[in-house]
Amino acid sequence: MKSIFLKIVFTCTVIAMPCSSFAQEAEDDTGRQIFSKKCSGCHGKDGNTAAFGISRKLVEISASEMGERLSLFSTDKNLQNAGGVSGVMSKQVAMLNKQEFESVLLYIKQNFATDKQ
Repeated sequence: MKSIFLKIVFTCTVIAMPCSSFAQEAEDDTGRQIFSKKCSGCHGKDGNTAAFGISRKLVEISASEMGERLSLFSTDKNLQNAGGVSGVMSKQVAMLNKQEFESVLLYIKQNFATDKQ
């Protein structure tokens, strides 16, 4: 009985690993595509450009701060109604659904954050 249980656990583990890896790759690719289309124009392909010449570069921001900043752009009504860079960012973030938001945030954290995750 114990042998059968171990075989089942092993089989499930072997099958699940490629699936989770595939899901992670798909999410990373979605984040990369969104960043390329919607973000790189202002932040640069390498995250090393100050948007509009005034924002901080993505490569200068920690992963946790990136999450906080992007979340603010999606929830703070004052930022959403502001002009300038805040208004532009809020509109960009507002166009993303929850999964797209999470995918692009993960991509940015993994590729540009000062403490890459």
